[in-house]
Amino acid sequence: MRNKVIVLLLGLVFISILIFNIYSSNKISYFTINGVKLAVGVDGVNQSDFPSMGEYNVSVDCTGVSGTWNYSNWELELSNITSNSASCSISFTSAPNTHTKLNTKITGLSGTTQGDGQVVSENGYRYEGKNPNNYVLFNGELWRIIGVFDSATHGLSGQNLTKIIRDESIGSYAWDKGNTNSWTYSSLKTILNDYYYNASSTGGDACYFYSTTVSGNCDFTKIGLNATSRGMIENVTWHLGGHSTNSATAATFYTAERGTTVYGSNSTTTTGYIGLMYPSDYGYSVLASSCTRTTNLGSYNSSSCGGESWLLKNGYEWTMTHYTSSSNGVFNVYSSAYVVSNYANYGSAVRPTAYLKSNVYVISGTGSITDPYVIGI
Repeated sequence: MRNKVIVLLLGLVFISILIFNIYSSNKISYFTINGVKLAVGVDGVNQSDFPSMGEYNVSVDCTGVSGTWNYSNWELELSNITSNSASCSISFTSAPNTHTKLNTKITGLSGTTQGDGQVVSENGYRYEGKNPNNYVLFNGELWRIIGVFDSATHGLSGQNLTKIIRDESIGSYAWDKGNTNSWTYSSLKTILNDYYYNASSTGGDACYFYSTTVSGNCDFTKIGLNATSRGMIENVTWHLGGHSTNSATAATFYTAERGTTVYGSNSTTTTGYIGLMYPSDYGYSVLASSCTRTTNLGSYNSSSCGGESWLLKNGYEWTMTHYTSSSNGVFNVYSSAYVVSNYANYGSAVRPTAYLKSNVYVISGTGSITDPYVIGI
């Protein structure tokens, strides 16, 4: 009898453990953010955290709070909490191969009208016109797509990369505090690739608005690239060929930028994550129907050519390309819309430029300013 009791007890223990394990395996895992209780499922399986960024469709269902999924920053955005017991259920459903790659999307638009502009195959697939639909949400802010380019521009063999530029300047900085025009050793390259790229702050060793006499604000902890954005861009080759005059067309500048004519011993290429637009990018950003391609960039003006460019921001703005006839000249887009050489230690607006990885895809959006492309990787 005693043996039967022991066996019975062991059987009850086994059944209890089995029931507990079954219950545990199906029990929803919760975690809390800002007082909101969250339940996460990935392809129907309960998780205790959000999955790493990937090709997912995400649905958010909340009670007592408003919740939306930010694909660009890969995070849940919560607002308007109306209950002390607010909760959200977030469901991630794998969607491999269902999203169009951004570079494929853009090249497929070649020859079509996009907003007040077009996508044109012209030494790359470029957005051209007054205000084309080339807005993209990147780093939680608006950037704009210059175009899609092959390895002749960025150096990564067999890849077509999408080149983007921040819509607004991050501030005015000297191209080089020492007034030399070698990008490889310039203070602005340091600012962009060390501090802005890493969303950090510099103590002033490279940060100047003008020469070494007016220090700048290089605290990029808030506006610098976040980790998700850093994971979306490539470390590429930037061509540093220069030119001896601004009396050159977009095509002439394009060839010179990729050439070997430089001042002195300046490098012809460098590598990095962040650069600037080229004079040719600016020159080609106008439709040929609005500005004949025989027009020199030094002759662009605000009433024609430059005035029809979406890249013109009505201020003094640096480009990547140096003036080969002196040690301190760098090409600049002036507020009057023409391109001219300026001293490297002068302060001008800076708009970071980068190449997105080839596997970045489009989640949603039409590219307009009110409906920018939302991208993922």
